[in-house]
Amino acid sequence: MDNKDLKEKLNPGKFDVKGILKNFLDSAEKPSADPRMISILGLVGVLLIFVAILVKAWDTWTGWNTANASSAGREVAENMLSAIEPYRGISTNPEFLALAQAVFERPEAAQELDAWLENRLGASGSVGVYPGTVKEQVPEELGPNGFTLVSMMYIAAQGVTPPLQIHNSLEPPQLVGLVEIRDGDEVKGYLSFSTDAAPLLDGFNPDVGPESYIALRQDYGRQSSKPLKDAGNVEFAPAQPDRILVPGTLLRVEVPLHQSNELLPWARFFTIIIVGLLMLGAARILHEKNKRWLAAAEAKEEERRAAKALKAERKAKIEEKKKAARLTDQTDKPQQPPDGEGVTSSAETKSAAASKNEAEPPPMRLRYDLAERWKNKDMETSAVVLQESIFRAYDIRGEIGKTLDAGVAYEVGQSIGSATVDADAGPVVVARDGRLSGPELTEAMIRGITSTGCDVLDIGCVPTGVLYYAAYEKGAGTGVMVTGSHNPPSYNGFKVMIGGETLFGDQIKALYRRIADDDLHTGEGEITRLDILEDYIARVASDIKLSKPMKVVIDCGNGVGGICAAKALRAVGAEVMPLFEEVDGNFPNHHPDPSDPHNLVDLIESVKLMGADVGLALDGDADRLGVVTTEGEIIYSDRVMMLLAKDVLERVPGATIIYDVKCTGKLATAIEEAGGKAVMYKTGHSLIKARMKELGSPFAGEMSGHFFFEERWYGVDDGIYGAARLLEILSKSDRTATEILKELPTGVSTPEMKVEMNEGENHEFITQFQETAKFPGANVSTIDGLRADFEDGWGLCRASNTTPVVVLRFEADDEAALKRIQQEFAAQMAAINPNLDMPY
Repeated sequence: MDNKDLKEKLNPGKFDVKGILKNFLDSAEKPSADPRMISILGLVGVLLIFVAILVKAWDTWTGWNTANASSAGREVAENMLSAIEPYRGISTNPEFLALAQAVFERPEAAQELDAWLENRLGASGSVGVYPGTVKEQVPEELGPNGFTLVSMMYIAAQGVTPPLQIHNSLEPPQLVGLVEIRDGDEVKGYLSFSTDAAPLLDGFNPDVGPESYIALRQDYGRQSSKPLKDAGNVEFAPAQPDRILVPGTLLRVEVPLHQSNELLPWARFFTIIIVGLLMLGAARILHEKNKRWLAAAEAKEEERRAAKALKAERKAKIEEKKKAARLTDQTDKPQQPPDGEGVTSSAETKSAAASKNEAEPPPMRLRYDLAERWKNKDMETSAVVLQESIFRAYDIRGEIGKTLDAGVAYEVGQSIGSATVDADAGPVVVARDGRLSGPELTEAMIRGITSTGCDVLDIGCVPTGVLYYAAYEKGAGTGVMVTGSHNPPSYNGFKVMIGGETLFGDQIKALYRRIADDDLHTGEGEITRLDILEDYIARVASDIKLSKPMKVVIDCGNGVGGICAAKALRAVGAEVMPLFEEVDGNFPNHHPDPSDPHNLVDLIESVKLMGADVGLALDGDADRLGVVTTEGEIIYSDRVMMLLAKDVLERVPGATIIYDVKCTGKLATAIEEAGGKAVMYKTGHSLIKARMKELGSPFAGEMSGHFFFEERWYGVDDGIYGAARLLEILSKSDRTATEILKELPTGVSTPEMKVEMNEGENHEFITQFQETAKFPGANVSTIDGLRADFEDGWGLCRASNTTPVVVLRFEADDEAALKRIQQEFAAQMAAINPNLDMPY
């Protein structure tokens, strides 16, 4: 081959795939790979293609079933909407309203109204007449569905038509509607109309496959309701159903959410198929190259044998010549062959040896043992031993590497999963805040839960309020938040809710006893990853809209609230300037605790600089809220509660409002003046939530910044939603936010002050303090620590349930009274331990 041919072969004028491949194969000077490795490569390619096709076939089958159920569910919802249409327009029909008005003037008009309803509905019905305003109604006197009727009356009193609903307490079940009857501005009373709901329920008969499930439910807000009717196999009930609402009613049809069942999306399917084909193609090419190398090696061996035979023939001829010469010369002296003949050179010997080595390439070997590496890694750190002390009053909390690690998280997950299985309250929604230890603890927690056979919805790094929302909307009210809240970066822990009930006290201790007694289930739960943030923001925006634009600075403190707080407040109509929204578990700017004034310095400066209407601050997991005015005044949470409670009481008059022992004494007065009943209780989010359920309270709050909204929300503490509710109230007034907030009653008060102690020592100290402290002339409460209320102020001394400190707070009418109360507490505390480092 001359230089021109060589140049043309190495640099073709166009991109010739076949030519390039041929050149690659022709260049087989040595084997491409061990044949065993080529076989493995091809086998893996075939397996990838086979598994991808198998999984996609399963996706197609399950997708068809869920799509069929979804289609059937939507058809049922449409049929029910058509069946219920005659009832929907009754409450606004002029003839109905005229007859209803007449009923309150002459009782015999009720028979005319019954006849009108029967003619309208084509079925017999009944009418209920309830004179007087809603406050005059006594639920117990209205029959078995009295409380539900009063609830509908409250809705009607707001000028809103109550949605039609089915009352199961009646026999047979009744479809019920209600209207308010007015004479001008005077409320004459309320009139309900009902008819047998059986035909409507009998119409729920969808055709679904054996591997799907749909249900008809009635929406009671956050409470989980039993199906009114269902169809299909309940074992295939989806954890995340698609809810189809029937407008004008509380009814909804729940069908499987098709996309949640897809194991292998199309893009990933084609990617795997292409990778499998490429592996098969590579194996084929390498195999062909090996074949060509073998053919070339055999050709070279044939040439060597031919050359050897030629040499032997020449040697034989030389030997004949030597023999003839010896006969002639009569001598036996051997003759040497000519130079270069009959001699095997060292180069030829090396070439043969090289050829032999090329024919048998060495096998490939791993450089290390992966299992051995993991074993060595586990030996680098010693495991933390599970301690009962981390199971605290209302959560589980420990220090990383000392009392808490992944192993402990796994064991706690086993206990939570087992308790959830026993309560039939799965799946468990799991989320975490932005702490550095969060990912490792969360992964271990999920493995522990699923090891019990309980399913998990993993919603990732989100605020605590988003976890609560997901637990109620996508599950049965069960969730675990991996969070250290406002504690130092080295701390982390778990807030636990099962079946809508936040665990506290003995319920938390019971989780430890399960582990200690090995009372744990075993199984294989499924993990579903879920992105819930957009749904959460849409839910907040659907409940709250500002009456006027407001300019807000929100300090996220590098906590997890930074991922969505600003977006959620913008969705309700605010102009938001976020501060420290980058999630960083080191908390580089300040500690994420809005109850400490030192942590609000940056927010105060930013609010003044930007001329914002108000400043807001969140803690590490965004379930607490702090507030400052344009002038830089810190509005402590007990004063913010006055504003929030008054707003709730306008819609729920006479309701019970709960606050914790750290709140101002002026809060109870403000609640009672607004028409509510004020109840003081222990500090702790889970304790407050349990008390709310016990007393049926629509709103509660803590001095630390936790605000719990049962009215319009889920009865949980959510700093982002609390911020939106506060902005909603402030936006309704023509006055500035600062003017409204400064009007709230106040005295001379201190923030929470802390006395540092050793682990567990704070609780022992408070027990002694309760037994020995004397405050003559004061009203003393010991529901949580000791609180002494004087005529001119009060003081509090209690043990923190999250960190080893004693918490103090004081308030008085003036500075002199405040100083006197502080000195009385200091003297009583010094009598127990004179070495205390008092913070004042």
